[in-house]
Amino acid sequence: MLNNILAVVFSLCIGLAGYPVSAADFDPRASTRQLIVRLKDDGLRRIQAVRRNDAISDLRLPDGRPLSFVRHFNRNGMVVRLPADVSLEEAERIAEQLAENPSVASAQPDKRVYPALLPIDPEFPGQWHLFEDTAGIHMPVAWDQETGSGSVVIAQLDTGIIPHADLNPARILAGYDLISDAVTANDGDGRDPDSSDPGDATVDDECGVGVPGEDSSWHGLAVAGVMVAESNNAADIAGIDFAARLLPVRVLGKCGGAISDVVDAIRWSAGLPVAGVPINPVPAKVINVSLSGVGSCSFEEQGAINDAVNAGAVVVVAAGNEAIDVATISPANCDNVVTVGAVGRDGRRASYMNTGEEIDLSGPGGDGDAPNANGILTLFNIGSTVPVADTLAEIQGTSFTTAQVSAVVALMWAANGTELNPGIIQNILRSTTRAFPDSSCDPSTCGSGILDADAALAAALDDPTSVFGPTANTNSGGGGCTLVAKGSSRFDPLFVLLLMAAAGLRCCRRRRTNSGFPE
Repeated sequence: MLNNILAVVFSLCIGLAGYPVSAADFDPRASTRQLIVRLKDDGLRRIQAVRRNDAISDLRLPDGRPLSFVRHFNRNGMVVRLPADVSLEEAERIAEQLAENPSVASAQPDKRVYPALLPIDPEFPGQWHLFEDTAGIHMPVAWDQETGSGSVVIAQLDTGIIPHADLNPARILAGYDLISDAVTANDGDGRDPDSSDPGDATVDDECGVGVPGEDSSWHGLAVAGVMVAESNNAADIAGIDFAARLLPVRVLGKCGGAISDVVDAIRWSAGLPVAGVPINPVPAKVINVSLSGVGSCSFEEQGAINDAVNAGAVVVVAAGNEAIDVATISPANCDNVVTVGAVGRDGRRASYMNTGEEIDLSGPGGDGDAPNANGILTLFNIGSTVPVADTLAEIQGTSFTTAQVSAVVALMWAANGTELNPGIIQNILRSTTRAFPDSSCDPSTCGSGILDADAALAAALDDPTSVFGPTANTNSGGGGCTLVAKGSSRFDPLFVLLLMAAAGLRCCRRRRTNSGFPE
């Protein structure tokens, strides 16, 4: 019976003569050593008696090496083995030649597939926002495309940073403290190169008559955990980007922060000059702004954002958690930013999120009351005023959906830094979202859909310039683009002076820590 199949494939050896198989330099994950060959007519009868590992002597490569029979495949097919691994591209060429023979119905590489990356971090199963079908962002399959690059810097405008066992100090850059008011800074002075978070706890009436005191939020640590917690290290949680470096920039302290500091921080993060502060030597490609204040987008905010985008940075901003019209919340209502809303674990609009046409897309932020909050599991500290000890916390809010989008943008830069710009990235993010599961969200309230990291990365890799750009109004400087216009850019002098009271707290809603300590 073996002679019968040899008669069928005898003439195929000539078709392979142009394609020697060798151990070339290729990605071993994108390679194969096997082909699937389907025969025409009575192929099933012809191959029934062929045994595993039989050499098909008349189906040879140019150097004389034969192909080996592996097994029968689905009626009239067989799987055959090449003498060595080849790239998928070379396997395709060989298969095309086989398919030209009149005795062959089809031939294709028997390509390898792999499980989607699942980090070994013990708390990963609790990070539903990364993998669940309803509201998750499809990170495991996205990680098969890209896990990050140390050349990409994410600037985080927040309360600063504190150490945590699940943060790699080598990935945390020095950053800067740009809080100009010493009382707000709570560290004994104004601006300085120390971006560590001393805590932002307050007492009753400290931030205004009738305003209750709050424990320290450790907001900067929590947001950083979503983006850059160490992954695959068998500890705590998995961050979205495995390699990007974090640039912590302090703008929030006691009772929030001043918009003048935020404006300076946006420019400084992008590598632009700020009076009285050394130039940032590691300009960020992503600027995460998980904060909000009441009012229209001021002239100064818009100018700083435009400058950062023109310098090549993507500015990602939280929609905020006041459950009002986002048109009244800044900088979410500014032009040229990616504004991010939130959905719960069920994919429905989060009850706290600000809504409106200014929102570009939404992500999983959690919703509901304790103990079933279904929040975002991230890094935290048990200290009520100053840092004490590491823990994890489950937290809700658009701060953490914004962090997810920022980390995905960092992966996009890592995957294809040569063809992307801020305008193309925004177009990709909006165009690759998944549809909302019900009518609680639509494009007029929550953006184009739910963040899909896998689809966004695939689009970033697949000829993004021709499909998603250039944008209509491309500025000449620095590769930035004028994006979708959102709110008013009118100068509002009162808003420039406005303290963004509790800005870091309004963008998160803490529920519980897994250590059992009260918050």
